[in-house]
Amino acid sequence: MRASRHPVRDLSTTTAPTTLDLLAALQEIQKRAERMQDDADVLNTYVEAPSLVNALGAADNGIVYGRRGTGKTHALRYLAERERNKGNLVVYIDMSQDLGSTEGLYSDRSLPVAERATRLLVDVLALVHDQLMAEAFEGRGDLAAVEKALEHWSQVIVSEDVEREDEISAQTSQTAGVSGGAGLTPTGPTLSLSGQSSTSTTNNIGSTIRRSGPLRLRVHFGAVAEYMRQAVNAHPANRIWLLFDEWSGISSTLQPYLAEMLRRIFFASPKVTVRIAAIPHRTSWRILDDDNSNDYVGLETGAELFALLDLDEFVVFPARNRREQTNRATDFFRVLLTRHLNAILTENGKPTLQPGHDLSTLLFTQITALQELVRAAEGVPRDALQIVARAALRSGDSRISTDHVRTAAAQVYQTTKAALINGAPRARRLLEIIIDEVISEKKARAFLLRQDASENPLIQQLVDERLLHIIKKGYSHKDEPGARFDVLQIDYGCYVHMLATNSAPQTTVPGVEEDVMMEALYGNVDVPEDDYRAIRRAELDLDSKLAQIEHEMP
Repeated sequence: MRASRHPVRDLSTTTAPTTLDLLAALQEIQKRAERMQDDADVLNTYVEAPSLVNALGAADNGIVYGRRGTGKTHALRYLAERERNKGNLVVYIDMSQDLGSTEGLYSDRSLPVAERATRLLVDVLALVHDQLMAEAFEGRGDLAAVEKALEHWSQVIVSEDVEREDEISAQTSQTAGVSGGAGLTPTGPTLSLSGQSSTSTTNNIGSTIRRSGPLRLRVHFGAVAEYMRQAVNAHPANRIWLLFDEWSGISSTLQPYLAEMLRRIFFASPKVTVRIAAIPHRTSWRILDDDNSNDYVGLETGAELFALLDLDEFVVFPARNRREQTNRATDFFRVLLTRHLNAILTENGKPTLQPGHDLSTLLFTQITALQELVRAAEGVPRDALQIVARAALRSGDSRISTDHVRTAAAQVYQTTKAALINGAPRARRLLEIIIDEVISEKKARAFLLRQDASENPLIQQLVDERLLHIIKKGYSHKDEPGARFDVLQIDYGCYVHMLATNSAPQTTVPGVEEDVMMEALYGNVDVPEDDYRAIRRAELDLDSKLAQIEHEMP
């Protein structure tokens, strides 16, 4: 077990921290898990929900999906520390930090795909090789196999078949001609005749042979794959974990080739588990051959790689009614704040929050202020930490109120989320149209969108940037049998400034009581016909909105 640098203190005699202690600690909390330097902090600040931990620790090769800020990095780092403490080998690779040139060579579209993919595969494999080499030097593994793999490094290559063109031509020429003349001189008439043969014939004999077909890229590993497998299987650890963070940070064009490498080298070993953290809709797992065969480069999800956990769905806290959902969400974020605060308080030598201490009264004016923070966070832990830190600054030396949370949420929205789409005018305009129709006209904050429309790139961009939040997938009702909808919710920061105006949302979906709506979304219950009609009235016609944008921005 790895020792923590934090001293162990007798907590039985400690008093509760003061409000000022908590407000100061909020400013020291790391909002991004990759910035935590102490491995113990990664474990101590993670909310160990049983279903979450069980999915993370599954032996299957799998994916952890989630938008930015939902805790993918924290989840992988928690898994890494837990498995290291068990004596297992963990190779943790941050695709945006550890490779060094993800924004350079890998994304340079002026270079051939084969060159970019080959460099990526070699760089990733080198990171795994270096750790296996370090383990082998310490007597944990087969040093000879690791060294032999390095000797065959040149066989790691992505090759491509390109179009070939051959041209054959021939040319000959010949000319012929006759000329003559007559004249008169002082001595008498003259006659002259001259002859010249000049025959001109030009023959162009050309033959162009064009061998054309689909562009094919092949991955070749040679002997390196076998030696790497030998090195992995010779390691004494019960399990070897390969953790890939920020998978979506590399080009989707190159992702299938990295997936192919993982499949060929590591998936054959039952002691290796691969875990990948990725953003939905920014991943590409395989490339099918263009000849309509069953051959492909990459991984087949659902057969070779499994979607084990979707943090976007987890942080929605599905429940049968509004009260249950509110309680579950509040409990989660109370634990989240308590763990992060205690890590800072311990480091600063301050009393920590204990089970008998009520965070909602020590840090907030009342429980509704904490619930407002939960609502403003939209289930995203990083957003919750940012908002509460800003709210603490606005509160001065007093406890945080609901108004502090609302003002802080608006600031976070303006300075972070809204700024992200300033360079995407069409996405920004679509968001403005949705806000105007859903909030101002329908007095709501959620709407229905057909599932095929949810795949629209502009919608996905707004979801990825946490401006829209999918709170339910695959919703259906009797008014449109067979049709499937997603329920999307507008970010809290988009409408918080309207809460005190006539445009304030009255409910999640207009005409539907909150508890009835929650049961319709998350419970197998019968909902009256009138409620389904009210939900249908909140459907967004995306095609007409896109047509409006094209008319405004041709």
